Amino acid sequence: MLMMWATRQGIICSMSHYNTQDYTLYQVKIDVYTKRVHVACLGICCLDNELEEWYDCVDDLPKWVQEKLAVLMMLEPFTTKYQPELGYRINDNEFYITLKEGEKVNGKD
Repeated sequence: MLMMWATRQGIICSMSHYNTQDYTLYQVKIDVYTKRVHVACLGICCLDNELEEWYDCVDDLPKWVQEKLAVLMMLEPFTTKYQPELGYRINDNEFYITLKEGEKVNGKD
């Protein structure tokens, strides 16, 4: 458990080396048993966050979140470096996704 925590902290620290001021970071966790999705906006850019905290399933997430999750789900956890335009996969149920300032979301800026 301690190793998992240390690894997770290392990932978050490595994200801070990138120019993240133009990105909003979201932690997305999928409950193993209920398949409900918890979304947490991380950082100071979360005041205008339009995402809800809970969704009943992945299909209820906004399309831009579903698209980024779909790509991250194809990657092996901890095998690729953090991608500023996409995010990072921690394990089968936890992801960090990014949204760049000005990035189009469902056809909107």
